[in-house]
Amino acid sequence: MRVFITLITMSFLQGNILRLSPEFYDNRIPKSIYTYKETSNKIILKESTSYYKNGQMSYKVEYDSNGLNSRKTWWYNNGNKSKLVTFKDGKIDGIWTTWKYDGEKELERFYKNGLMLKERLYNK
Repeated sequence: MRVFITLITMSFLQGNILRLSPEFYDNRIPKSIYTYKETSNKIILKESTSYYKNGQMSYKVEYDSNGLNSRKTWWYNNGNKSKLVTFKDGKIDGIWTTWKYDGEKELERFYKNGLMLKERLYNK
């Protein structure tokens, strides 16, 4: 079994963006892509993305420069969003939203500093 690593580098005024794809499906779709930003003194993980074999995005995690504040999004294999969660200082903070397979909103939870404040269920 061969393992291919693809590295794509793009230069911008504020540093380099590096993309790493460590694994691919048989159909040459990447299983995941890691995006890093290179500054003068460090390399920071900015985004982690995973894909289904059909090419649809499975999940995406977006990070801030410290890696503690992020937004995580999941999708079903049909392309509809499944879940969205935001984090601040490593704790859930903001809205946690889930959707049904057909794209209909199912649930919203509101968090502050890791504690759930409120929950809203959506029914037909």
